[in-house]
Amino acid sequence: MSDPTGSTAQQQPKPTELANAAAEEARRRRLGLPPLPRRRRDRTKPVRLALRWIVIVSALVLVAFGGTSAWAYLTGKIGPLRGDEKDIARTLTLAADTPAWADPEQLSCAAESMVEDKGSAGLIEAGVVTKTGGGFSYNGEWPSRLGREWYSEILDCADRGANGWSKQVAGAWTLESPRCLREVGRPAIAGVLAVTNLRLTDEELAAKNVAAITDLDSCYARTPEAPTAAAAAGYREVTLKVTAPAVTSGIASIDDGATQPTAGKDPELTYTLPVTKGGTEACVEATTKVTYAWGTVRAGEPAKLCGKAAAARMEWHTLERSCPKGKPKCTYMAAYVEGLADNQAMTVTYRPTGDFKCAGKKPTCTVKIKADANGKARTPGLMVTGKKGKVVASAGSLKATYTS
Repeated sequence: MSDPTGSTAQQQPKPTELANAAAEEARRRRLGLPPLPRRRRDRTKPVRLALRWIVIVSALVLVAFGGTSAWAYLTGKIGPLRGDEKDIARTLTLAADTPAWADPEQLSCAAESMVEDKGSAGLIEAGVVTKTGGGFSYNGEWPSRLGREWYSEILDCADRGANGWSKQVAGAWTLESPRCLREVGRPAIAGVLAVTNLRLTDEELAAKNVAAITDLDSCYARTPEAPTAAAAAGYREVTLKVTAPAVTSGIASIDDGATQPTAGKDPELTYTLPVTKGGTEACVEATTKVTYAWGTVRAGEPAKLCGKAAAARMEWHTLERSCPKGKPKCTYMAAYVEGLADNQAMTVTYRPTGDFKCAGKKPTCTVKIKADANGKARTPGLMVTGKKGKVVASAGSLKATYTS
């Protein structure tokens, strides 16, 4: 039978132990020794017992958790990706229409999250990737739902805190502030990015983006000012450097209709406009356009931007010729004309004064000239004699004066 007193009774000293203790006490009294110390009850034993049970239970929990973790690791539920999932994540990181503004770590984070969430079978079934030999190739086609999730993962993996994604997109979209992006929301922005950057297999997401694009337009889209131009006069041509105004959001460009720029890059283009003769005006009709990353375009009012070519001109040039006998002091002159129209004919009139005289001592003399294909001509050489005077050559509004 069990002891009805339980564990407490089992802790009492046995009779033999009591007799031995009594004998020892008598012996110590005879010898004048101090009595034996009283046996105290061990009050720390329950604490030690409780700690022992805590250690045992903790060990069992750790063993159970270790077994579960090992199973999860081996089955791919947690821990690094392996096998096909690792290969697909690498394929998405390197080839999945990744945006230039996302850093490699961000893309790797997004790819691993996609694979962990959808699994290799899910991405293969959706047609995003295809098994090819020992690896996978990227197809470039996304169902709308997966495309949005892909960009949502990219944004979610951005650095710089909870609002890092909005700052990143604002920089990529050249926006003045990321505030409105946060108001529209990360899922909606992910949808806009998917439509504008991925080849989607359905139109579902485009319809859902209408509200987000409307909000983006109301916050960022503005009608721009007209472009301006700086004109430079050239020989039978005008050079116009047309510049679009600075904009706080979006990308400004110049819409010039059918006119082709000869140099420059938006938002500053250079046009070289030929004209038929000097002094003629040439113009470009240009409009400022601002294009936003989500597809919205705002155009300003067209502006007519003009400049004039260098005016036609006439000037005297001396010619190297020998004077005739009896006239040792003479000068041969010719009137040069440029900036005329191709093959243009005109009459040049000379009006000499002072010692200078026309042939036959006439008050004026004339000569006919014709421009070449470059609009340039010159008069025949005119022999000028005398010590003091001048010769004025004129043709229409052109005039040149030789003075001695």
